[in-house]
Amino acid sequence: MNPWLCSFSVWLLLAGCAAAHSDIDDISISGFHSEEPERCRPSDVALDEQKVVSFFKRAVPIDGRTLHDEYDWAPCYLEGTLSYQGKSCMWRVRAGATAQISCAATEQYFGCKDCADLFEGTK
Repeated sequence: MNPWLCSFSVWLLLAGCAAAHSDIDDISISGFHSEEPERCRPSDVALDEQKVVSFFKRAVPIDGRTLHDEYDWAPCYLEGTLSYQGKSCMWRVRAGATAQISCAATEQYFGCKDCADLFEGTK
């Protein structure tokens, strides 16, 4: 493959990711929820708004199969609202460093393999 074309493709991919992340703002937290309160507690996902912003800046969009195959599912999460691509949406960040943004009839999953520091000291 042409090295210039490869470099251009990498730049285009990174620019696309940056554009998606810059489309997220106005994050607010509405609460904590746990489907297994004895196993997954608020201390497992004790993020403030600044850490939620940092999570979404580092996270990458993923599909459902990647979510299932490459990430640990956690039964507890923080949720709130945000603006995503100009729309008012709901978000959830789970203790397993995964998230979803739900806007009207669409849902986007995110995963972050470089977010352990955001969850450190929360247990």
